[in-house]
Amino acid sequence: MKIAVIGATGGTGKKVIERALALGHEVIAVARRPEAIAPTEGLTVRKGDVFDLPVMIQAISGAEAVISCIGPPLNVSAASAKKGMGNLSASLLTMKANLSPGTVMSEGIPNIIAACQRSGVQRIVMQSGINLSDGRELSYIHSLAVRLMRRIFWKAIQDKHIAEQALIQSDLEWVIMRASVLQYAEGKLDYTAGPLARINPIAALPFTDCADGLVRAAVSQSDWIGKVVNIGR
Repeated sequence: MKIAVIGATGGTGKKVIERALALGHEVIAVARRPEAIAPTEGLTVRKGDVFDLPVMIQAISGAEAVISCIGPPLNVSAASAKKGMGNLSASLLTMKANLSPGTVMSEGIPNIIAACQRSGVQRIVMQSGINLSDGRELSYIHSLAVRLMRRIFWKAIQDKHIAEQALIQSDLEWVIMRASVLQYAEGKLDYTAGPLARINPIAALPFTDCADGLVRAAVSQSDWIGKVVNIGR
């Protein structure tokens, strides 16, 4: 399958590309900084901006499925990204981004939806966060943790909620994947994923494992279509 990955230079996006290629799929990497992506066999790199619909239509042209890994901008310099970040630094940057998320999700996802519709792409998978859950499917303690995080990161929740609703109301074959806290660590493909899955929202999940779930949603997990899927430990 040919998969377009939007947000290809982010923590999850890079791992989605690696996982999809490892499984034998063709990948279109869509990023604002395409020069940051190294050429690889089976990989096509295109410049894209989720705020620019005509550009997005061209960027995903030829794809059979789209995986969106966009999120609040971390404002990490190219030099810092090349050197890599530790888990603590990445976590602090992520927290800061979620406190001031902007509108990348609420404006970007509708444009991605429109680009899919105009390009004939039916399957779309959106990376979201477990904090969008109301916590009912989780344990009592974990639901309390989610409620606390919803209060702290309410701006990011609001932005992602608009994005999720736009996707739910679309006519596409959509999957929304709500991930727990993510970390830079070696992935073991040992995770729990599924609609209403009881995960620990604060148990860190490697980006690689989240990426595997996103690829599964795009390629093989047909029973997830039209559903919100939790992924974590």
